[in-house]
Amino acid sequence: MSIKLTFLSRYWSLLAAFLILALEACIGSIDLEPVAFQNPARVVWIMCFIVTNVTVLCFGLIVHSWQLQRRLARNKWRLVFWTHALLFFALTAIVLGLGEIQRSTYDLSIEREQFQDLHWYAGDVKDYLIWIVLLDLVLIGVWAIIASFKKKPTGPGALTI
Repeated sequence: MSIKLTFLSRYWSLLAAFLILALEACIGSIDLEPVAFQNPARVVWIMCFIVTNVTVLCFGLIVHSWQLQRRLARNKWRLVFWTHALLFFALTAIVLGLGEIQRSTYDLSIEREQFQDLHWYAGDVKDYLIWIVLLDLVLIGVWAIIASFKKKPTGPGALTI
């Protein structure tokens, strides 16, 4: 099998999740003003539904990619590195989704009480998750260094960790 096919068979779900993350980041640039004048509450609920589904799809692809990495990782050190790298993508998808929900509920949270709680809870959870994402970035760097120094043991009687 060629290198390209091997790469695609191992990382297709991660590539798809990355593309979905890029699309999710671009959702904020969609102008919904003409629709917003008809029924703003309905537009907000539709946006929340779309963003939630995109986030869940991205999260599912990342879990699939983790399952592949768990099966194909050479040693446990690299598996921990891949776990943190994929956790970064999953948390980023959730943060982007919560940011979009918070932004789409901003105008209505001033007018209606039903959107105030959704707006503030989405913002609070997003703020906490941003700190976890930053901590995960530090852990990715640490585990990348550790995984690069750990080699697969060779020879008879070599212990595997």
